[in-house]
Amino acid sequence: MELDREKILDALGAVALSRPNDAVALALSPGGKPVDTLDLWGVSEFKVSGNGGVEVKFADRVKAISLLLECAGGGEDGMAALLSALEAGEG
Repeated sequence: MELDREKILDALGAVALSRPNDAVALALSPGGKPVDTLDLWGVSEFKVSGNGGVEVKFADRVKAISLLLECAGGGEDGMAALLSALEAGEG
């Protein structure tokens, strides 16, 4: 699989903006929705113990945002570019 800059930035954006709702729903109700329909970009680790306990670890969103900002050039101009790119990706 070939990764290009845009795919990497899209993945970082997905991690940075991922909400924990689907991961929490999966932990509380494992049979609720099919896993492939859930937003789990922000999950770095998901464990189910033998006694049914669930542990969810989330990715460092601050680091993902920092990397995105760095890629956008840093500073105020970089922040403006990052915000514009994120807003464009939401539509």
